[in-house]
Amino acid sequence: MDKQKTGELIRNARIKKGYTQVELGDLIGVTNKAISRWEKGDSFPDISVIEELSRVLDIRIQDIVIGDVTEPDSETAVTEVVRAAKLQDKVKKRKFISSVVSCIAAGYMIVCGWYSFRGHIDSSGMYYLGISLAVILVAVFLKERLIGADPNRENADKRIYNIIGFGSMAYSFIMMIIVTGIFNNHEMQSWKIDGNIGRIINVQLIIIFILNLALFIIQNYVSMRKYERETGRAYSLIGACFTSMMYSWLLHTLIDIHSFNKYMIIIAAIVIIELLAIYIIRFCVTNDRFHKDSIVPCIQFR
Repeated sequence: MDKQKTGELIRNARIKKGYTQVELGDLIGVTNKAISRWEKGDSFPDISVIEELSRVLDIRIQDIVIGDVTEPDSETAVTEVVRAAKLQDKVKKRKFISSVVSCIAAGYMIVCGWYSFRGHIDSSGMYYLGISLAVILVAVFLKERLIGADPNRENADKRIYNIIGFGSMAYSFIMMIIVTGIFNNHEMQSWKIDGNIGRIINVQLIIIFILNLALFIIQNYVSMRKYERETGRAYSLIGACFTSMMYSWLLHTLIDIHSFNKYMIIIAAIVIIELLAIYIIRFCVTNDRFHKDSIVPCIQFR
């Protein structure tokens, strides 16, 4: 099966019949965006619509699956259709598992955020959040490995996720630096979370958390629809969420300026080291073994 060849075959047959992508989609019960993805070679038609697609475009199922007009060969056709069905079933199972992992990760971050921003985590909260960050990063990495999609499908327009993620982490750190700068010249009590400035900073951290969590959920949804790897987008967004939570924890538990400075640096170090570690692991594993281990290499279904 070759998605590019199948896409070109569908496109040529559609044009020959005089259908637009919208019209063809209406005839077989899919969206014009799905038709567009097929024709671009970004995805493969679902087994459930191949028969109808074959009838509407007047091309054989065998040709759609193989991606080329060949001499009639019932054995080849059956073999390819069965293979496509098995692969698609694996994709659907993997999508389901991936969705469950994403939902658990998002739900867990919401719970952590609820306790962090309300100051309901004790003095060991930073270490608890640091371990939680590592666990979720590993879970997302394993989910990415499970999907097994093409590692070369990293679109430049998706860099906005990384920009927001890393930008949010930098903004959180800068806010903490500003706190220490004013902290040295004012009474510490004014910077506690029950003070006006403390509450303003905490609100900004909450906004950062909500923004990055929302983007994490959105990019997961988009990745599942297109069946593509999340790449570094998810990691940077997760890192931003935990950075905001740990700095909120620091605002709720700060005791003196020296402790504040120390833990501010420790938090930044924890996030940077864990993100750097997961990126290095991902880079090494992806380049050396991804293509060999993937059961569904470069095949995307709708």
